[in-house]
Amino acid sequence: MKSDWYILNLMNVFLRESSLERRIATVLSLFVFIMGMGTLGYRFIEGWSWLEALYMTTITVTTVGFGELHELSISGQMFTIVLVVVGVSAFTYTFSTFADYLIAGQLQGYLAERKMKRQAAKLKDHYIICGFGRVGTEVAQEFQREGQSMVVIDPSEKAIESAIHLNSCLAIQGDAGDDDLLIKAGLERAKGLIAAADSDATNVMITLSAHAINPKMFIIARANMESSRSKLLRAGANRVLSPSIISGRSMAQMAIRPNVVEFLDVVTRDDEMEYWIEELAVKAGSTLDGMTVGDANIRKATGITILVIKRQDGQTFVSPTADTIFVSGDLVMAFGSRDHLSQFERMAHESTLSG
Repeated sequence: MKSDWYILNLMNVFLRESSLERRIATVLSLFVFIMGMGTLGYRFIEGWSWLEALYMTTITVTTVGFGELHELSISGQMFTIVLVVVGVSAFTYTFSTFADYLIAGQLQGYLAERKMKRQAAKLKDHYIICGFGRVGTEVAQEFQREGQSMVVIDPSEKAIESAIHLNSCLAIQGDAGDDDLLIKAGLERAKGLIAAADSDATNVMITLSAHAINPKMFIIARANMESSRSKLLRAGANRVLSPSIISGRSMAQMAIRPNVVEFLDVVTRDDEMEYWIEELAVKAGSTLDGMTVGDANIRKATGITILVIKRQDGQTFVSPTADTIFVSGDLVMAFGSRDHLSQFERMAHESTLSG
């Protein structure tokens, strides 16, 4: 009927942009409402029992073709006409909605998304990448090389598919500035967040939301314009980087000091390189906590070279002297082979009483 077609289209317009949960909940609520109104209508218009009214409503809405239980009054006939038009449309749309998601595979995609969100809820000390454009993709690939856990958030379905396919990482589609979405991505348990959206305004919103939820989180934000740097810092970003500025400086340094830049790039990026630059934290109660560089005899004990010690209060010791004391919370940047760095990590992390 034309009236059925018109009502179905109205439903489509209203529910087209809704999420799966909201869409199914809406059509089910509508169907239950119509069944209830039909039962009440026959109960009070015709004076039938509740069971008879429910039975009449069911056979009318489902169009099974059974006859009326009792002869209908004029009012009952008019009510039945309205119930047929509205009820059949709602019934048809309810089951076509389920069929659409089952047959078209959208239910499968929905369940996969729910599974991914559950996996994200179990993550800890991971990174959240907001925006999976060119910059976000490079960040994700670098994290993957380093073996870091991550969750990608992007509003584009295509970007999410790319993140899952290219990087085999967890990915959630949506607005990264949404507090609920950030919490689903495990923001409260994450180690850091990268705001890498193409828009500076979007990165400001992401940074504000992330910093409000987890003020202790380390946030790195992308800035396309230099004027956005101060805004991002005020919003809570710990570091603000501009891809164009970084590229320009790297190109200039490569032109002036090509061998130095090439060496640094190799020791920080080449997985096959024997020697490596690593950043390690000194933990409270560890072997190094409270010792001087000289007493620890790092070079002899592990074979590594300490480049920088950065203290929590902002002090930085470049090429620290023998009397420099290691303090819990210090970040130590060291150069050496992977095996030697592992030995140093044990000294920085393990307690003297653990053995």
